[in-house]
Amino acid sequence: MTNLTRTNRQKKTEQKFDYQEALRDVARSMVRLKRPDRLLKLITRFIDRQFGLHHTSLLVHEPSKNRYVFVNSKGARRVPAGLLKFDSDHPLIRWFALPRRKTPFQEDYLLLTDIKKTLNKAHFRLAADSRASELVKVQKTMEVLRVELVIPGYFKNDLVGILMLGGKFSGRFFTSSEILFFQTLAHDCSMAIKTAEYNQSLLEKNRELENRLQEIEKLRHKEQRTYYEIIRSLAEEVEAKEPTVFGHVSQVEKLGMMTARELGIDLSGQHKDILSAALMLHDVGKIGVPDHILMKPGSLTPEEWEVMKSHVEKGAKILEPLSDFRKVKEIILSHHERFDGTGYPRGLKGEDILIEARIVSVVDSFHAIVSNRCYREGRSIDFALQELEHCAGTQFDPQVVEAFIRVIRREIAKGRIDVTALQH
Repeated sequence: MTNLTRTNRQKKTEQKFDYQEALRDVARSMVRLKRPDRLLKLITRFIDRQFGLHHTSLLVHEPSKNRYVFVNSKGARRVPAGLLKFDSDHPLIRWFALPRRKTPFQEDYLLLTDIKKTLNKAHFRLAADSRASELVKVQKTMEVLRVELVIPGYFKNDLVGILMLGGKFSGRFFTSSEILFFQTLAHDCSMAIKTAEYNQSLLEKNRELENRLQEIEKLRHKEQRTYYEIIRSLAEEVEAKEPTVFGHVSQVEKLGMMTARELGIDLSGQHKDILSAALMLHDVGKIGVPDHILMKPGSLTPEEWEVMKSHVEKGAKILEPLSDFRKVKEIILSHHERFDGTGYPRGLKGEDILIEARIVSVVDSFHAIVSNRCYREGRSIDFALQELEHCAGTQFDPQVVEAFIRVIRREIAKGRIDVTALQH
């Protein structure tokens, strides 16, 4: 674009430019843009297109280093982004920095022509204070950068940035309406920049918080796994007390998982871990049952039977500290409920009993029947399966019984179950 074309465009712009509508357009764009760098590009591009200036530059505060950096520039005489950096004690920055002091200018901006006029006045040039020498340095900075108009942008008394404008291609002076427009634009831009910085800071703090929460969660999970391993070791100790039921836990876990798959239960991810833990820990509450009751060779008295039944509630209590094991706790608490509602400890009925607990109930009972116990020898697999069928609908869920029987018969037929080991 030639200088003549730019000049003609500028004349037309000055005649019909609607400043209020322009500000509204820019404000709408500021709301839409969340990133400060895109916002600054919008401002410089808008001014470059509308006002026919040699260049438009933005000097923005960099809080981390307490300096001001040229972040964006447009026009033939633009300053490359990042090329120039002004420390907070630079004359131009000090001139606008707060707390504000009395200056020879009425308005909160600097025109190069006004500076020259002021410095030519003898009473100011010879003033005892340092204003004249500082203003000379500001003038030199503006001349080096070929800047005609400098407008600061504040947010809550902090100097956020400086809008630096080159002269017009037409050679005309800036009008009061244009200067007012640029002041409003600088103010709005400063607010938008600080808002964007605040939002960015908030996002970073949220990310930091999320990372810390993840670390805490990892530690919590690690602690819970350690606690779980302790509980599992205790459960194995309980099993070791009764040599005749050695291997009960691992067999119940294996058969229970196979039965769940046969029923089409989702065993992906956490679902698998929950059922596996419940099958492994279903009798952990027996830790709290005295040995003389747990290993009694004869029948239990009513009082002893009540103590034995309490193992489900004790097991749930042991798992109380494990927040990840809430469902495991519920399964353990329910694995002696009966399908007809006559079980313990809460008398739950039918599908009010978790499906996982119904699986544990069937598998646990089957293994108890075929295993040798201190009070009797183990029975045959066929007898145990017949017993399950007989109690389907009363003690056990019929669908779980059917699925379990299919699993047992199929695994035996394929030689994947050691009948001798199962009946140990």
